[in-house]
Amino acid sequence: MRKKDDTFKWELSELSDLASFSDDFRSYCEEKKLDEGKIFELELSMEELIVNSFTHGYQEGGKEGTVIVEVEDTGPDVRISLRDQAPPFDLVRDAPAPRLGGEDPKPEPGQEPEPVLDPESEPEPKQEKVGGLGIHLVKSLNDRVEYYGSQDGNIVIIIKSKE
Repeated sequence: MRKKDDTFKWELSELSDLASFSDDFRSYCEEKKLDEGKIFELELSMEELIVNSFTHGYQEGGKEGTVIVEVEDTGPDVRISLRDQAPPFDLVRDAPAPRLGGEDPKPEPGQEPEPVLDPESEPEPKQEKVGGLGIHLVKSLNDRVEYYGSQDGNIVIIIKSKE
């Protein structure tokens, strides 16, 4: 939906809306003469944040909701705002450090594991928490990422220079 000349707004009511959103988002970026590399980085960022809202914010909590995305060409930058009604999650502050899994986590000082003397009594391996890579990408690929949240939901602002 076009609000004014330089701003577009989309409301995604389910994850399956992502494909049509991506097509419209790409068309908008091409119309604004964004570099192909920047379009790719923004698409990747949008996809990650939208999928996280639906998967972690809504589905895991047994909730339904929408994700509203507003994109504005400010001249030197592209400013993107994503809003949801999911439980608060500050991706700028609270996102886990990126982990692929299979990595040997470094123990805290004084928390080194005891050597196993009897291989029959070796404890079961802990399930590793894998994740944080998408949020890491969002933060890395953009010039600025801001978060504003409350009990009513989350707002993530992404700013990317067009230059």
